[in-house]
Amino acid sequence: MSDYMELLKKAGEFHGDICGGIVMGTKLAIHGMEQMGMTPGEKDKRLIVFTEIDRCICDAIQSVTKTSLGKKSLKPMGYGKFAATFVNIDTGEAVRVMDIDANNKDTDIDSEAEHEETIEELTERIAKTPGDELFMVQKVSVKIDPNDLPGKPLEIARCADCGEVVMDGKHHLKGGKAYCTSCFEKSYYQLL
Repeated sequence: MSDYMELLKKAGEFHGDICGGIVMGTKLAIHGMEQMGMTPGEKDKRLIVFTEIDRCICDAIQSVTKTSLGKKSLKPMGYGKFAATFVNIDTGEAVRVMDIDANNKDTDIDSEAEHEETIEELTERIAKTPGDELFMVQKVSVKIDPNDLPGKPLEIARCADCGEVVMDGKHHLKGGKAYCTSCFEKSYYQLL
């Protein structure tokens, strides 16, 4: 329990406070790393984590696993699900860890009122509960494009339209020319 509490404290400091997502995300990350035979709270260069939601649990996962976007070892997928996949890039072994309570079919997703458990009570309950009772673990296969692995960029192109550099094979080819996603499809921003 003390390792959990220490990692929870660090995750809370990283995130800015301790909320339900940090409490569950810390336990999820610990459980995922343990499933992979890795040490929670220690950086492991073999580990890549795919998070399926861009919420508080991601900060806890990042804090506990020591993965990061900048090192290309943390991959946000934006599926809106309380789950993360832990991949050992040396062996190809991968497990998807899913929060059982968040995916309980009896959970009323329309209800905004959570039961009256305080953050302290939640923390204590989660600390005492074995990961096997909180999470479903699925063995999975993950195909990772070599451009998405940590390390130096394998492919760099310059957009034929805007002239900006596109790294890691994220460009699109049309008529033998490279284009960035913004020019090729549609961008999330609009120039004013």
